[in-house]
Amino acid sequence: MKQIKYWILALLYCSGFAACNQDLEIPLPQFQTGGSEEIALDTIEFSVYVYADRPSVERLGGKESFTVKLEELFRKSTTYWNESSHKKLKYYFRYKPMYLEVYDGSSQDATLKNKIYNGPFDFNLYDVTVFFDLVQDNGETGNGGAAHSGGSNNRSVVTVFAGPNEEKNIFTDNTYRTLVHELGHYRGVTDMYQYIISSNDNPVNKIAYEPSKCIMWDAAQAEWSDYAAKIINYTAKSKQIGKDYEDFFASMYPKNIEITVLVDGKPKRGVPVYFYGSRAGGSTHGRDVWPEAFKNFQTDKDGRILITDVKGLYVPDRKLYPDLPASLPYGRWFSFIVEAVHGTTKKYEWLPEYIVQMPFFEGSDTYRATIAF
Repeated sequence: MKQIKYWILALLYCSGFAACNQDLEIPLPQFQTGGSEEIALDTIEFSVYVYADRPSVERLGGKESFTVKLEELFRKSTTYWNESSHKKLKYYFRYKPMYLEVYDGSSQDATLKNKIYNGPFDFNLYDVTVFFDLVQDNGETGNGGAAHSGGSNNRSVVTVFAGPNEEKNIFTDNTYRTLVHELGHYRGVTDMYQYIISSNDNPVNKIAYEPSKCIMWDAAQAEWSDYAAKIINYTAKSKQIGKDYEDFFASMYPKNIEITVLVDGKPKRGVPVYFYGSRAGGSTHGRDVWPEAFKNFQTDKDGRILITDVKGLYVPDRKLYPDLPASLPYGRWFSFIVEAVHGTTKKYEWLPEYIVQMPFFEGSDTYRATIAF
């Protein structure tokens, strides 16, 4: 029934998109192979409102040709999104451009930007905006690239901009993969590459850290991590996550973190435990571990420490912690190195957000870890 519903909606919306090809409007049943049987997946479709600069539309064949190519671009993105599931996603996700608006002038024009980010937007017809500027002209500046940001009424806007001295062709380059990464943000997933720490940027123990393989780390990786897939499944039926889930990202932090320290297999009382925070990259620094401990504890009689304000740990209030580094991008620690000290020996545990948040999807309010000497 859901396939029929989305097919009918797609036909109704077709008239709003120039040169809409009806053959592309009929979603074929999507399947996952599960052992000896095929499991049909319900399709969830997201309607995309597209802005593109006139010089690039004309350079790439004119509006009618651009529109047909745009449909193929989003079909490639849809295919890449779902093929990267590896059976982790519970639905078949489909992104469909439903309207193309060709704009004149600069993409940095304040009036245009206000229209895109804050102007009227019919959420009954469209779900997300993609904003292309494929050549720098009209006095535009910047390094180009892609990003996801928000506007009024919990709208999501994905931007794909050309850099200087570049005429970008989104139909022949890897934009289809870039769109999947940025639309991953639209579905609620953070940048996984911000958890990467090189050994040179870790003054605590000089050990490098890499997160799970994921499109949200590198758009070319062709795989959704377990964490990303759980978020995408959880928010699947929401078209405006900010509206449907209050403080969504923070809501995934568990209520508690419980760490147990064992010495020779037994809980050890009085063990000092230190939390060193890692930062996302900023304008004046790369991703790194701050050299001073943000928190310190001692284990109780059961060899445990219990943290009951996990959001406050990762998203610290500067009024309560005036010694925070001047630059803390996104206002939060992305990870912690937990250091336990027993005699002259130190042991470590990494607590990146994406691991600490996993109990949320398991119905648990506590993340647990053990450090053993």
